[in-house]
Amino acid sequence: MKVLVTGSAGFIGNHVTRFCIEQGDDVRAMVMPGEDLSALDGLDLEIIEGDLLDKKTLEKCVKGVEGIYHLAGLFSIWTKDPDLHLKVNVEGTNHLMKAAMESGVKKVVYTSSIAAFGVPEKGELLNEETIFKGWECAGAYVMSKFVSHNLVKAMVVDGLPATIVCPGFPFGPGDRAPTPTGSLIVSILKGKMRNYFEGGISAVDVRDVARGHLLAMKKGRIGETYLLANKDGNISQREFARLVGDIAEIPDVAVKEISPSVMKTVAKVLEAWSFFSGRPPLTTIRNSMYALREVYSDPTKAIEELGLPQTPIEIAVKDSIDWFRDNGYV
Repeated sequence: MKVLVTGSAGFIGNHVTRFCIEQGDDVRAMVMPGEDLSALDGLDLEIIEGDLLDKKTLEKCVKGVEGIYHLAGLFSIWTKDPDLHLKVNVEGTNHLMKAAMESGVKKVVYTSSIAAFGVPEKGELLNEETIFKGWECAGAYVMSKFVSHNLVKAMVVDGLPATIVCPGFPFGPGDRAPTPTGSLIVSILKGKMRNYFEGGISAVDVRDVARGHLLAMKKGRIGETYLLANKDGNISQREFARLVGDIAEIPDVAVKEISPSVMKTVAKVLEAWSFFSGRPPLTTIRNSMYALREVYSDPTKAIEELGLPQTPIEIAVKDSIDWFRDNGYV
């Protein structure tokens, strides 16, 4: 089918783009003006410039396509403009979804996030029915994904043919930015991860997440949400760091615990300084509070309904390590 992939030069989006091409789709890749397109080099696709905040460019992007994978968004822990996450992730999504409805697109797969569910209670697993929790640790990014997720669900009632997917914390090759999750691995490879803190993540191979998008386009029910995660990927920050260290053969990883109180104090100082310097902090108070929670999930629905692959986390970690090393990140 003729598909539009927004965010096609991004971490997950690039894998989605490649898998679409592999299965014979006619791919139109939407990119931002001036964006680095090296991730798309050599791919057989159409490149079109579009801006989520410019409605006119979106009309051109969606014209003539049958399906849309909407992955483009702002993923960062801090911005100078406190409203930028809402502008891009909420307003931008609203503009694109309206353009999709007006053009008669047959199916949309919208990329939400595990963050759209907030954080679970201790000992619980997130699933598609979890009511948002964790307001006290919801930063700008988390709130923007919560709002945009529910915006898309509401638009389904008005006729938007959308299925929503929510990736966990993806790892694997091709993390060019790198993303905050990939940066964790890079820091370990550089020997800068002797400390660890409470909390846990729902780790998943980025290629499983990408294939989950394609499966959602084929099998996902309209209006339904699917958590794209790994049933064996719920792992503490300490265990994950040590797994990376073991595979990478880096000694003394995660050997000293940082208390929550120290993390929060440091985060407050770093965040306060960023307002004077204009430079993004290593973390923020809300980001630290989120990281200190165990954000674990249950992907049973995606496994049973979509056939979501379950690549062992060790493979994702090894391939990520090899890619970062081969591409000069360490």
